[in-house]
Amino acid sequence: MSYWFRPFFPESCVDALLDDYLAYDTMLRIRGSFSGIAETFRAITIKYDWRHVVLVSDDNITNLCGYGAKPFDEVFGQDENYTFTWLRFGSKPTSMQIENILQQIQAVARGL
Repeated sequence: MSYWFRPFFPESCVDALLDDYLAYDTMLRIRGSFSGIAETFRAITIKYDWRHVVLVSDDNITNLCGYGAKPFDEVFGQDENYTFTWLRFGSKPTSMQIENILQQIQAVARGL
């Protein structure tokens, strides 16, 4: 994670495809409660002195992934020490929508 300086940190969803550590070599894998995962990520941001946090999830906040994402908003969204952006997309995004999200991540996460 520190080598690439671009961790992929899943907020709660479990997908067998994401278990391939060779394909997703910058992913930090942890387990725990939804609020515990957000607090763990906060400890990581403190360790590496990161100030820009981008959370990407689908737009359905009533499903399992939505429940996992909400604590990130609670931890980072009200903290003036962070720039927190929560990007949401539909369940079947188009290539153009994915490209748009990637551009937003690049702009926001790097503080541009």
